[in-house]
Order: sequence, then C-alpha cells, then structure tokens
Amino acid sequence: MSVINEATCDGLWTACSHHPATLAWARLQQRPVETAEVAVLKKRFKSAIFRIGGVGPASSSIVAKYCQKEVAAHERVVYEQILRGLPVSSPRYYGFVQGDSNYDWVFLEYVEGQQYSRERADHAILAGRWLGLLHALGARVPAAARLPGRASAYYLQHLRTTGEKLQRNQNRIHLPAHELATVKGVISQCNFLESHWGQIERWCDRMPSTLLHGDFKPRNVIIRTVNGLPALFPFDWEVSGWGVPAEDLAYIDLAAYRDVVQCHWPGVTMRDLHCMKIVGRIFRGLCEFRWESVKFEPDWDFSAIKLDIYYLRMKEAIEMAEWEE
Repeated sequence: MSVINEATCDGLWTACSHHPATLAWARLQQRPVETAEVAVLKKRFKSAIFRIGGVGPASSSIVAKYCQKEVAAHERVVYEQILRGLPVSSPRYYGFVQGDSNYDWVFLEYVEGQQYSRERADHAILAGRWLGLLHALGARVPAAARLPGRASAYYLQHLRTTGEKLQRNQNRIHLPAHELATVKGVISQCNFLESHWGQIERWCDRMPSTLLHGDFKPRNVIIRTVNGLPALFPFDWEVSGWGVPAEDLAYIDLAAYRDVVQCHWPGVTMRDLHCMKIVGRIFRGLCEFRWESVKFEPDWDFSAIKLDIYYLRMKEAIEMAEWEE
C-alpha cells in the first residue's frame, strides 16, 4: 500500500496509542490518547479510512480518513463551508491534521445505524427529502458553486475516456468470449449515448445547477434514529461538485423529492424529474464504466464481472428513455 505501511492496515489493534491515526487525532485534540482500538474500515491505493474507538465525545468512535491533500481540502470545504449551514443531517466534522508528504487526515463522527437500501421504499423517500433539501438550499451557498463542475460535459468525458480505453485494448487483453462480448457491448453503449448526447444535454437544461453529492450509493449512506425519527447521514464527498443533480436522483423517490424542491424550483415538473432520473442512471453508469476501465490494461489481471453488472444496468437505463431518431 502506498499511503500507510501495509502492516498498519491489517486487522484490529487494542490499546493502540501509537497508530498513525491515533497520533494524528492526539495532535488535533492537543492531548495524548492513552488507549484506543483502531480498525480498518476501507483501504485503497491512495487512501485509508480507520475507526478509532472510544476517543470521541462521550467515549464515542470517530472516523480517521487519510487521503491526498486535494481530496482532504475538497471535503473540508464541504464540511466547513457548506453542510454546516444547511438543514440536513450529516456526520459531525471534527477537523483535519496535516499528514506526511502529499496526505492529510480528516476526522469525522462514526455514525452507527442501518445501511441505506435502494430497494426499500421508506429509504427512498428519506433520500428524496434529504436530497431535495441539499439541492434546493445548497444552490444558494457560494462555496458550493466553486466546487468542481459536474455538468453533462463531465460525464461525456467519462464516456469518451472509457470508450477509447476499451476500444484500444480489447484486442490486447485475452478474455473469455463472454467477457469480450461484455466489453464490446459497453463500447456499443458508449457509441450510442455519444450519438444522442445532444438530447441528454437538452434534458439536463431543464434542471438548475446546484450542489450534488455525486456518489450517493448504499455504502456511503447510514440511517440513524434521531429524536425518534429516522435520519439520513451520507458521507464520502470526494466527487461532489456543482452541476446538474441528475446522478443523485437515480434511485430515489421522486415524489418526496418534488415535495421539497417545488417551492424553490416551481418550473421543474415531474416529467423533468423522471428524465433526470433516467439521465442520472446513465451518468452513474458512465462513472462505473470509467472506474472499471482504469484496470483495462494488458499488465492488469482484468475481469469483466463487475463490468457486466454495469453493462446490464446501463442497458436498463437506455431502455427507459424515449430517444429521438
């Protein structure tokens, strides 16, 4: 692992006061941490996320995220300048600490609760209301408009990058026939969508630009009871930005969403939102294609298993739309 020594990312430590995450938290609190349990929540090539038990308020757990400076700076803007002024539930932000070289630490409340499910109607309604508030009121926050652009051009670039990568390497990587068929299918989908991109842009023009989460999926959302009622706690704002909020709408209850936004955006109709839901699934699919295409290189041990799942999702999204000839 390139971020923190691999041995630091294996398993659970008891009474671990010398773990890098614990030391960084002690620097933020300006006092030593006597004892703590540290566990890995997630590790990637360029980041690591840890849970530190018993060191937060009332002996609660906290999340320590070690990531590149630009990622940490982006999330700091979201937590320090945007979310704190909006009436939406979110994990408590404790602060940040400079790390080594090109990395920093970000510290958040560890939210315990139930994982969000796209298949549950009550969860989809909660998501619709929460995102309605985020989008309608986030559009008024000056700092949100300075986030990276998430207009349709952002997703078009994902489409082109994916198509070019798969096209270039499909004959350089030896795949079983069924996996190669998936790769060719994704290339075909990218070609089809690019040929209809003008229509997608016209659909996007029906929605105001605003703050969007950009990665609103089950593993990034926890539901916790607050004052006797369920509350949504999304996290992981790395790809959040400013633009058309279609991707956030891909799997939510649109009626609940419209109930919140209609007084702020009276010109947006239910038909517009249905179009955005479809576009959101397409945009979500293009992001998934892009993530998988990164590994589509002769030097990687590539498998098309995930790509096949994303291909089928995209097929469904394309079939949902009414395309112009």
